[in-house]
Amino acid sequence: MEIVTHNATSLAWMGDAIMTLVIREHLLSLGYSKANVLQKKSAKINSAKGQSYILEQLEKENFFNEEEKEILRRGRNASIHSKAKNADGKTYLRATALESLIGYLYLYAHEQRLRQLIGRIVELGDTLK
Repeated sequence: MEIVTHNATSLAWMGDAIMTLVIREHLLSLGYSKANVLQKKSAKINSAKGQSYILEQLEKENFFNEEEKEILRRGRNASIHSKAKNADGKTYLRATALESLIGYLYLYAHEQRLRQLIGRIVELGDTLK
């Protein structure tokens, strides 16, 4: 496993930004243009509940390799000092785990794997009601 110098919360911070941007671009590509609709649809996917659900589905698919599982574990075990607005602690930490993995793949230049992950996230996000 490569040496990861960033802590889980730093990885999650970057991952959150990337996921937000990708989802916003995707929603625009689908033709949504009203700000309130864009915000509601984006929030459904980028919320702790949405991200936790997406992570659960990816785990059921055995999507992750061992290195990625270690980053997810670090994200779930992160020491978070903020509270989730609309989710319990476990859900929030699962969302943090997914964001940590996205941040890791981006910062450590695993571009192909990041594209695969983002592709599945977008597909799964589209299924959220």
